[in-house]
Amino acid sequence: MRSRWIALLVVAVIVEAFVIGYLADTNNHLVGELNKLQGEYRELLSKYQGLQGEYQEAIARASALSDALGREVRLSEVPKRVVSTLPSITEFLFVLGLGDKVVGADSYSNWPPEVLELVKQGKIAVVGGPWTLDVEKIASLKPDLVLMGKGVGPQMTQFAPKLEEKGIKTFFLISNTAKDQYDIFTDIRTLGKIFGVEQRAAEVIESIQQKINNVTSKLASVTKKPKVLQLAGPPSWGLYSAGGDTFIGWLIMTAGGENIASKYRGWPKLSYEDVLSNNPEIIIVTVMGVDPKKVIEEISQTPLTNTIAWKSGRVYVLTGEADDLICRPGPRIADALEMIAQIIHPEIFGEVKRHDVVKMTSLGLELKGASLLVSVVNFIALGA
Repeated sequence: MRSRWIALLVVAVIVEAFVIGYLADTNNHLVGELNKLQGEYRELLSKYQGLQGEYQEAIARASALSDALGREVRLSEVPKRVVSTLPSITEFLFVLGLGDKVVGADSYSNWPPEVLELVKQGKIAVVGGPWTLDVEKIASLKPDLVLMGKGVGPQMTQFAPKLEEKGIKTFFLISNTAKDQYDIFTDIRTLGKIFGVEQRAAEVIESIQQKINNVTSKLASVTKKPKVLQLAGPPSWGLYSAGGDTFIGWLIMTAGGENIASKYRGWPKLSYEDVLSNNPEIIIVTVMGVDPKKVIEEISQTPLTNTIAWKSGRVYVLTGEADDLICRPGPRIADALEMIAQIIHPEIFGEVKRHDVVKMTSLGLELKGASLLVSVVNFIALGA
């Protein structure tokens, strides 16, 4: 009996030793696993902290955007009160659904029609023309941001510095210096970032590009590109035209025309000799607040009557909204392109039918006599 108890004791001791050894090995293994997990945790924590730093840097970059002048403009939050100093900028804001943030606009801003209604209601204050801004009035509106245009000299040299001195932030868009639709898209994307409406900006851009594609696809097989002269006002203002690096120059080219001023940059003043040597087949005059008939009558007293455009009756005067469309590098560029395409290629798009696009032949036959008189005078002058 005694030997049996001794045997059981020995077995118990052996089992205990085994258990103790097993637990020790298991503990060592668990300690190793724990140390490994702690190492992985420290590594993940380090990565997280790095990502968090990158995130904060991204936020800082987003709040510090570079404007069209290359200036870094920091915004601590989304602007709630905005002043627009150009019609194209006002149009951008409303198309992006930001009209409720506009507290001031320039005197030429008139689209969408809602703008004029808000001005009447006193919800949008008129702050002067783009070149004659009322700095004190802008300051009285307490704006978070004033949006300006790179192409307007006084805004860059006078108005922006004065507003900055008063602690009012300004931001310049490409605006009037846009060369094509891509510059306009850049302005739209920039506004999307400033106001946190990137998705809406992308949708607007896509819609515009689709409309542009609809026009260009119909011109794909066109081989004959008529020579086009665009004039910014009647001849008495000077023969100022759109160079090849301008928004209007892009419109003419994309609409299937050849801009006779494309070799120039900016807005050159042409001579009659230059125009006649190129002999444009189409003349497009953009005017504001001038009777189209008077413009045609004035042209009838100039050497422009010797052009193919005059002789074939393809002189067009654009006023009102038509003038706005072609002169504003804004969200309605596709509409402007379609209108110019109708003028240049009516055989594809049909004759343009707008009350604000006046073709010289629509004014009657009374100008034929004036044209004949000018031709005779020019002939005599050349003969002399």
